[in-house]
Amino acid sequence: MAIHLLGSNALLLLTPKTGSTWIRRKIRELGLAFEDVGDPGMREHDLLADFDRSAYSFVGAFVRDPLEWYRSYWSYRMEKGWRPQYPLDEHCESDDFETFVRRAVTTLPGALGNIYASYVGEPGAEVDFVGRQEDLREDFARFLDLAGERFDRSVLAGGSRINATTIRPDYPEELKELITLSEWETMRRFGYLADRPDPIGLAEAQRRYPQEANDLRLLALWTEKIHWAPDDKKREAGRPVPADTRYARVNSNFALFAEHKKQDPDYAGERYRAALRLDPDHPRTLCNYALHLVEHRDDVAEGRRLMLRALALRPHHPHTLGKLARLTADRLGDPELAEVLYRQSLAANAAQAELRAEFAGFLAGRGRTGEALALLAPAADHPEADRLTLLTHATLLARSGRLAEARDFQRRAAVATAA
Repeated sequence: MAIHLLGSNALLLLTPKTGSTWIRRKIRELGLAFEDVGDPGMREHDLLADFDRSAYSFVGAFVRDPLEWYRSYWSYRMEKGWRPQYPLDEHCESDDFETFVRRAVTTLPGALGNIYASYVGEPGAEVDFVGRQEDLREDFARFLDLAGERFDRSVLAGGSRINATTIRPDYPEELKELITLSEWETMRRFGYLADRPDPIGLAEAQRRYPQEANDLRLLALWTEKIHWAPDDKKREAGRPVPADTRYARVNSNFALFAEHKKQDPDYAGERYRAALRLDPDHPRTLCNYALHLVEHRDDVAEGRRLMLRALALRPHHPHTLGKLARLTADRLGDPELAEVLYRQSLAANAAQAELRAEFAGFLAGRGRTGEALALLAPAADHPEADRLTLLTHATLLARSGRLAEARDFQRRAAVATAA
């Protein structure tokens, strides 16, 4: 339920985990006339939409730094129990704080922003007063002043925190970074972002591509998520991944975004170089930057040098081997070496359907269509073969004069496309 101050006809909405218990106690200690309004089933936390704002002279609510809100929420649930009727509890419940945060930022990114908006209103339609839990005493006094209540300020000075939990989980910077990414717009909206570092340069990327600001934020979160499993194994083995490596990965993906989605090679180059300053020895970044230099600067020699450097760091890196194979065939004029590199790449990772089709085309182009068909046949005959494999196989069959078989594979490719 919310609090209706009868003397001033003000309404105070009680956002969860922002000092509601302390506020209730202080209102009683101040002797202010009030009544609880709203639905008792909401457990003291009725939403703004549940009230007619025009019926009140002044409406307020509080927010809290998302970094502390999530820690407080998890600690509270660990002590009081989880409630699966709430989405955050249903999807993110965990006895481990790190797991809870990871689930929250990937399953429900920006969840707290939605919660806050349901109390303080959407941007541009906020309530009359938004206080901060970090300045609870001062801001609550300001709320009462602005509402027109008369009260003894000294009463607010006494007393300690109420409803504080005793559980304090470890809170490494990596988890704070995840929450900052997840609640980026909320932290910006309520003034919490200015004190946070931005090691991946998200703000800069959003300024360059304002229409895709949210896509960039989600790309950064996705980049973190796909590396959790291997990074956890390294950490358990005593080889934790440096923070700069994590930041480099995001910069590299921002570069790919700029290059391929926005057709912005200049900014892509900036981001590749930023990634390599953070982690000079990341094979995929070296390889992708090499491709960038070949494509946009026609610098084949430097591209080859960077790919060889990547392979010196990780000799069996399938991505780099495959890209160097194409470069060697198309730009360096060494088909024999290109074939070796193609085979090495597929040996390192046989699940590269696109590369296999490319290699088959390479073989066919050298008059070795039979070998190309033999290479593709096992994958093409599989019931779940991808469209590219099916079309490439059909083309090779047609080239060999096996037209009926080629049409069968073309039909399968059409079905795969529709699916």
